[in-house]
Amino acid sequence: MNPKPKIIGITGGISSGKSTVARMFASLGAECIDADEICHRLIQSKEIKKEIVERFGETVLDAIGKIDRSQLAKIVFQEKARLDELCAILHPLVIKQIETKIDEIEKLRRRKAIVIDAALLEESELSMICDFVIFVNTGRDNRLNRCKISRNWEEDELEKRERFQMALEVKKKRADYIIDNNFTEDSTHRQVEEFWKYYIEEI
Repeated sequence: MNPKPKIIGITGGISSGKSTVARMFASLGAECIDADEICHRLIQSKEIKKEIVERFGETVLDAIGKIDRSQLAKIVFQEKARLDELCAILHPLVIKQIETKIDEIEKLRRRKAIVIDAALLEESELSMICDFVIFVNTGRDNRLNRCKISRNWEEDELEKRERFQMALEVKKKRADYIIDNNFTEDSTHRQVEEFWKYYIEEI
């Protein structure tokens, strides 16, 4: 039987390229679990949607009665207590789904690694179940440009949101491995391959 797959957690700042790095690991044969995708699915489920509306009001609903994520973000990123309320609703369910998915993958023993792509890997303590935590290191200017292009954010939005997260320097210090994503995609891919060959293929 194949050995149990290693669990790799990916962390870093907003728009640092965590999902890009996760996809690179997937191209090498890892199974990826996207916490953000699980969150998006959960907030539209009947029970969770009902709880969110009860906590934050009907202004979080769009014209067809679905949760408007941008409107919800405007509310929860005003003060930490509001964000904590949302996290209290979602985090236990997201963690449970991630753990269930990991169990399913481990039973099959067809993968050498499982990657958890989660913005709040450290804050939700998902890092505790990881064999390796990788920090994707990307400069503020690069991240800001990406936010403007992909998310259409104003300049102060990045800082406003990151104030509610663990400091990047703390995340960086806690990581087992750092991937520099300040240059080309090829450069980042080479680093991912190096990690894979040294820590995963050699097992």
